[in-house]
Amino acid sequence: MNIGRNEPCSCGSGKKFKKCCAHKSPETPAGLKAGIRMKGGTSFDPVLNAYRAIVHTWDNVECLGEPKEWASHEVFDTEDQAMAFYKSNIRPGLEKLMREATQDHKGATMSLHRLEE
Repeated sequence: MNIGRNEPCSCGSGKKFKKCCAHKSPETPAGLKAGIRMKGGTSFDPVLNAYRAIVHTWDNVECLGEPKEWASHEVFDTEDQAMAFYKSNIRPGLEKLMREATQDHKGATMSLHRLEE
């Protein structure tokens, strides 16, 4: 996601990007563990009547079986807000987590596919 330095930060703070998240290094979201296959996005929580950023994790390459689901604590009124939060706050940490997990396994490689930017 390419954000201009003077544009509003995608985290929703209302600050300019250069004064907010531009210099933050990605952190792994709390409670999120590396898996063999991981996919992120958003999900609607009918109990809260709000959207959350989520990550599904499988222990196999084929995505067989039920994934473990991690959901952000932050909730949003719209799916677009939740996706912007995922892209700016979750995805960078997820990519870092996957790189670190790959380094721990000799001969392993990481493949990253973004369905959209």
